[in-house]
Amino acid sequence: MKFSSIYTLLFLFICSHIYTQDECAPCDIVANPNFKVTQSNIKWPELINGEVIRINSLTNIIYEGEDIYWPLWKISNIYNTDWWTNDNSDPWALTTNWDEDHKSPKDNFKDCVNDELRWKCGYSFSLRVPQNFNKNKKYPLVVYLHGSVQESTRSLSGRKWSMNNFYMSENDEYIIAAPTKIGIDWSPKKIQDLIEDIKRNIKIDSNRIYLTGLSMGGRGTFIVASKLTDTFAAIMPLSPHHRPYSYLQLAEKVNHIPTFIHHSTNDGTSSFSLAKKMFEKLSETNRNIVFDIKNWDHTGWHRIYSDKEKIEWLLSWKK
Repeated sequence: MKFSSIYTLLFLFICSHIYTQDECAPCDIVANPNFKVTQSNIKWPELINGEVIRINSLTNIIYEGEDIYWPLWKISNIYNTDWWTNDNSDPWALTTNWDEDHKSPKDNFKDCVNDELRWKCGYSFSLRVPQNFNKNKKYPLVVYLHGSVQESTRSLSGRKWSMNNFYMSENDEYIIAAPTKIGIDWSPKKIQDLIEDIKRNIKIDSNRIYLTGLSMGGRGTFIVASKLTDTFAAIMPLSPHHRPYSYLQLAEKVNHIPTFIHHSTNDGTSSFSLAKKMFEKLSETNRNIVFDIKNWDHTGWHRIYSDKEKIEWLLSWKK
């Protein structure tokens, strides 16, 4: 993946000059280099059958050199503030309802912390275990990547509704994990550590790990799968976004993975033509490709996640 030269120059300039040496991120365990897994030392909260819980086991890990996932709104001045510093929108709050049950974790921050650096830390995530969860059984894992680059109390709380909206057969129950990102793009390295953290706490079938996402999460599905090429049994990118750079160049990295792409012809936010080109490129070498075309504009993803046939297609694949 390559940014345009102007983005690269902006990244290098800002990362070199905007922060002083006495400032630190609200995380301090340095992640292992490259794709060597970094283990968390934080204990999980108690799992509740059929319920969505919040987990911060990775938020104390700092990922240096992940500049590509910088929050671009700070560079382009699209937004004036970091969204996670707004009232009741802290993504590390251990709640599934930010509107009614928000409590900021900032009281535990050290004096040197600059919260604008939080994008360097590992992902906080929501997790849903099945209603009939059995700790001795191995489960498939679905990793769900949200869209947008700006969150709010409403969107954070809405994540629980989205996870509960996924179709789940009683005969093939699975785990759903939904991380919350702060940077503009999804980090494959952070997702890898998230998956491994889940595998250390729950029995997961390593041959049945799946990745899906919508909009910026659809784009992130291609980005993450292109780096973790042997992790996912199938992927499902929905309305993948086309900026800040094309994901078409990632086709050769993911063309071995069964892929379900959804896009609407009248989508005014994400490029339908780019999704079509990606489908055509993948189809040159991969017959396990589905291109689901609708006329839903930039919405309607819940119809796919709640669709028995589409979720069963995703879960039918094994590595």
